[in-house]
Amino acid sequence: MISEASYSFSSEAYILEKTIEVVAKIGENLETIRIEARRDLSHGRYSTRPFIEENVTLQPTYPKTGGKYDRSPQNFRIWVSYDLPWTDGESADGVLSEALSFLEDRCSK
Repeated sequence: MISEASYSFSSEAYILEKTIEVVAKIGENLETIRIEARRDLSHGRYSTRPFIEENVTLQPTYPKTGGKYDRSPQNFRIWVSYDLPWTDGESADGVLSEALSFLEDRCSK
């Protein structure tokens, strides 16, 4: 067990207990969703934090010389916060099941 002194400098601390990733049809697209179950170290309760995988293109901000960029734009896959209703419970499995139920309500059948 992590001692409270290890994170006493922070206002909040969580342990990620379980993570699930699902690929589901939302609207017309197949989306990859990651849901983390985390335990609050000060209360012992569990909640979830959802993410959606997005494709982004990043362009260098400042040109190196002569108005040309030193690198070309690059594509990246990143995790972005995803909006699902709040969950709170006594177990990681319980809050993951609740979050998956909320996600199912958004999925195209």
